[in-house]
Amino acid sequence: MLRRDAYKDTTTSRGYKYHYYFSPARDSKATLLFCHGFPSTSQDWHRIVPHFEQQGYGIIAPDMLGYGGTDKPTDPAAYKGTLLAKDVVEVFTAENIDKVIAVGHDWGASIVSRLANVAPERILAYAFLAVAYVTPNPDFNMENALKLTKSLVGYELFGYWMYFAQDEAAQEIENNWDTFFGLIWPHDPAIWRTHVAPLGSAKTSILSGEKFPLPSYLSEDDKKHMSDALRKGGLAAPTCYYKVQVRGDRVEDDRTIPEERCLPPASSPIFFGAALKDYICLAPMQKRVFADPRFKDHQITIRDFDADHWLILSHADEINRELDRWLQSIVPEIHNANL
Repeated sequence: MLRRDAYKDTTTSRGYKYHYYFSPARDSKATLLFCHGFPSTSQDWHRIVPHFEQQGYGIIAPDMLGYGGTDKPTDPAAYKGTLLAKDVVEVFTAENIDKVIAVGHDWGASIVSRLANVAPERILAYAFLAVAYVTPNPDFNMENALKLTKSLVGYELFGYWMYFAQDEAAQEIENNWDTFFGLIWPHDPAIWRTHVAPLGSAKTSILSGEKFPLPSYLSEDDKKHMSDALRKGGLAAPTCYYKVQVRGDRVEDDRTIPEERCLPPASSPIFFGAALKDYICLAPMQKRVFADPRFKDHQITIRDFDADHWLILSHADEINRELDRWLQSIVPEIHNANL
């Protein structure tokens, strides 16, 4: 796990305390910002961070809002993407860091995406894992998204969002923790097609009390550590990431992004790591994001991993190797961006 003595705290202009792992850069290396998703803490990066820390890269890995040692507001409006991105900028600014390479997984990829909209001058390059760049969409409609994905793949990819956004979901999850844990980190990732993604299935599965075997990349000790960290703060705050999507705050926030800032600058290199066994964030759909003609002038590197959604845990060595290669390949771009 990440060293406890390397964690620090800072308070953002919104008044929220952020708890974050920090290791300063050495030998003029860049600083890497790691943003985790749901339901996680910065410790999810414990198989990634040490590799880059040993090479001299600076590291900033926050517990995102709602998790771990960071504050846990339960107002969904506090979780608008623009606000979260600005928080993260303030976190690395507190360490007198001007620019970072941003790496995001799951909802962390969404926050890294928003950094491109609100503070592109502070980001040298972008890396997305499992979830590709999330383009602002002021016309987003949850009902339409559910219908569209069902027509394309045979089930609603995001039906579970509707359940997690319900006020009672947090307590129901906590009351059925072992079932929830086995669903989110399953031995068989294909169960997401039947037990999690389709509309109504997540609630039914969680309340069933059924126990699901853990994947080989998680030990019982891993489960205990992750469970203790998540259950200590409860799920009322983390589920706000879904409430902000379902209740309209996301659309309101997307409308604030000007057209000229809807994509990362073409000068900023992009890495995408696709999880081929992710049955919600389907790799072909995620890759299609970068087929948008608006990305034609971007320097994009895409790598496939034979992994489920949690590739940062199951395939850390491969990710470290591919990110290493990518970082080495973009050194001139990073250098020029700092001039």
